[in-house]
Amino acid sequence: MEKIELMEKERKILTLLAQCRYATTKQIVALYFQDSQHSRTAFRRANLLLNHIKNRQLINHLERRIGGVRAGSGSFVWYITIKGLKALHHPQRFKNKYEPTAHHLEHTLAVTQAYVFLKLLEEAGKIQLERFNFEPTCHRTYATFSGKKIFMKPDAFAQLVLGEYEDSYFCEIDMATESLNRVVNQCKKYIAYYQTGIEQREQDGVFPLVLWIVPHDKRKEAISKKIESKLNNFQPMFQVLTLEEFSEWIGGRTDE
Repeated sequence: MEKIELMEKERKILTLLAQCRYATTKQIVALYFQDSQHSRTAFRRANLLLNHIKNRQLINHLERRIGGVRAGSGSFVWYITIKGLKALHHPQRFKNKYEPTAHHLEHTLAVTQAYVFLKLLEEAGKIQLERFNFEPTCHRTYATFSGKKIFMKPDAFAQLVLGEYEDSYFCEIDMATESLNRVVNQCKKYIAYYQTGIEQREQDGVFPLVLWIVPHDKRKEAISKKIESKLNNFQPMFQVLTLEEFSEWIGGRTDE
């Protein structure tokens, strides 16, 4: 088997795409090219490296662009190829044979963006990002008293150090496409999992805060009110934020 040599930054980009599945050029620039003095230079460097990796058939980009063709090369959405996974010695847990739906892509990129925000907070010295698990690594499985196997499938799990404290979060990325009743039902699954005590034994007695990350204030208000009216005493388990608020909210907790 051909041994594929990778530079450090190439390996980082491949590892990211193996974990998150999709990332835009803009997100990759934010993560790995912040040492450039100017934004234009950062994008030029990123595009050169991404195209070099693409020419080696380790990554590719979708036909569809975020923001359309006019948005330029920064709008490309990248994914890892089977050859790229082999270069990392990763199992082939998914195959990007088809273009994803617009909704699936938007949702996946929002999860990637949450990760980008946390890494930028870490770069700024506001947090230490101990762990960020994408799907399916963030999934949880447990059995009920009757022996039925239950699967918990958050979109991500994050563990941070903020000052003297360690915080952990289950992240649910909501694109305002699900009914509010389905949101409540998902919350009830977290409550049922909380009541098993399994996660608390893993997290020094603390259950992760469940973050509902939503696209706009209207959705934030709707979910917040629904949780308040339907879940009563369990309301403190949940926090609803817009993606725009996410970074400031996490970073601001260091001042509490």
